[in-house]
Amino acid sequence: MGKAPREKKVSVNEARGHEGRPEKELKPSQESPSKSSLQTPASIIKFIPIVILVLVSFGVYFNALFCDFVYDDKVQILENPWIKNIGNIPAIFSRSVWSFQSDMPSNYYRPLMHIVYMINYHLFGLKPWGFHLVNILFHCGVTVLVFLVIRRLLPDPRTSVSAAYLSPPFIAAILFASHPIHTEAVTWIAGLPDVAFTFFYLLSFYLYVLFRDGFKRGYILSLLSFSVATIFKEPALTLPVLLVAYDYLLKKSDENILAGLRIYIPYAAVSGVYLLVRCLALRSFVPLESYAALSTYQSIINVFPLFSDYIASLLWPVGLNLWHSFHPASSLFEAKVLISLVVAVLSFIVAVATYRKNRLLFFSLLLVVVPLLPVFYIKAISGKPFAERYLYLPSVGFVFTVAICLAWARERLPRAANVTTIVFIVIAGLYTVGTMTRNNVWLNDLTLWSDTVMKSPDSADAHFDLGNEYKSQGQLDKAVIEQQAALRLKPDFSDAHNSLGVAYKSLGQLDKAVAEFQAAASGSAEAHINLGSVYLSQGQLDKAVAEFQVALQLRPDYFDAHIDLGSAYASQGQLDKAVAEFQEALRLKPDHAKAHYNLGLAYTLQRQLDKAISELQEALLLKPDYNDARRLLNNIVTRRH
Repeated sequence: MGKAPREKKVSVNEARGHEGRPEKELKPSQESPSKSSLQTPASIIKFIPIVILVLVSFGVYFNALFCDFVYDDKVQILENPWIKNIGNIPAIFSRSVWSFQSDMPSNYYRPLMHIVYMINYHLFGLKPWGFHLVNILFHCGVTVLVFLVIRRLLPDPRTSVSAAYLSPPFIAAILFASHPIHTEAVTWIAGLPDVAFTFFYLLSFYLYVLFRDGFKRGYILSLLSFSVATIFKEPALTLPVLLVAYDYLLKKSDENILAGLRIYIPYAAVSGVYLLVRCLALRSFVPLESYAALSTYQSIINVFPLFSDYIASLLWPVGLNLWHSFHPASSLFEAKVLISLVVAVLSFIVAVATYRKNRLLFFSLLLVVVPLLPVFYIKAISGKPFAERYLYLPSVGFVFTVAICLAWARERLPRAANVTTIVFIVIAGLYTVGTMTRNNVWLNDLTLWSDTVMKSPDSADAHFDLGNEYKSQGQLDKAVIEQQAALRLKPDFSDAHNSLGVAYKSLGQLDKAVAEFQAAASGSAEAHINLGSVYLSQGQLDKAVAEFQVALQLRPDYFDAHIDLGSAYASQGQLDKAVAEFQEALRLKPDHAKAHYNLGLAYTLQRQLDKAISELQEALLLKPDYNDARRLLNNIVTRRH
């Protein structure tokens, strides 16, 4: 057999061919026996970079396994009945993300988040490390996909298998694995939708690229993966834009327009079905409008500061913060808007230049910007418009840009290539230290909110949450200070008034507690409950009943309100009404031991002893160490004998 033709060198700036791939290597059957015999170890060696990436991405987040449930985790997991019973799956897919708590409207439809939590619950119970483990494993998978995607789009035929450890795709993936901006998405259990949708988003894109390179089954698999991504999180809908951009910028296929449309239509159909199901579940496309006071003009001009902040956080991931304060600009001529406009204009100029000179680099910039587009719709974002977890997917475009620059350095500046590689390895080391340090901030609510208040002292929400954490730990004086700080920043903060009232009540300062509950009471069912409980403790039964009834008018499914109203009726001697309230409470939470005990106590007072025994036995089955229930049950049994 003759000598194989010499392989042509491919530059990252050269146009890609019809298949967008370098020339195929000779098949093993065409090679000499001595070379063929080396294929088996080589096939093993080529997986070593992937193993290293998994180890690095897992190792960087290993200390996150020791973190507790924090912030929204406590509601979404500890207080989420949906994840504890597979019978709730129809409700999960037909209602909004927060509907397990009440029928409160929400802008988010993410059923697969609850499904993964359900699987976690049945595997790990309520152990935080199990939920953290799943997030970290998703991050490992995303890191591997970053490597595979960039290697596919940035081929370097001159790079041997052994040199893959220092190849641009590998270094870019290492930077992705260790970038501190990802801590909110990976370390926070509630960040699951971001890491999960990114995994299936990149998997769908990778399979599509394989399909375009001849792997026919890749198309169906890509569609399936895209479908899964959309049900994890809304920004997945941006994928078809990138697929079209890939075909136009990099693939340069000779197929006609109709053939191209036939490929894109199924992705559009998946998007349409998702949007229809979403609207049915949410009862409208965007049920809640955050920052309603913002005019259309203000909504537009505030996009520019947000864009600048996101780019700055990618480039310089220091001072990371759970709650970035958002102070919307009201004029185009404010300094921060003008500066951000300059950044936007420069970014546009760079984009135009890369489009003309290097389509691959332009595509990497699109991968930064396109996934960010949904978060610029400020009025649809509940909570805060800027969140670090929103950069999880866009950072893939950032490290892709790094890979292209490294490849360019190797081609044009061979003497400086090794120096450049070492610089990025050092950066990856700094990233690793930054990430592991930031993970410790997420250890528990006290460490998290203390850090947040320090970095955002002008955030009423941060002071409120830190105050609640102090209250839960019994540090009531500190809780009062934080809630007072929240109210100085936001005087009409109903939840802060309510929380301050609870702290005062625990301190025995009932007059102050009543004043705070009254300040919070307008529209707050919880404040009415707390105010009623103070009246109940003071023996003002009529006032207590009135407050509990108002709470139930505001929230008919409020379990605690039914329990407290039943207790108030029992204190008034209205036992039939008390029984009805406890029965309604049990309808809402059939496995609640206290509700069974209260109902058993009411039956005892009515002398319906058989029913009382049944309820008390049920309470003890649910809570074997329920001493009050056991004493009451023993008293009933003793009296009957």
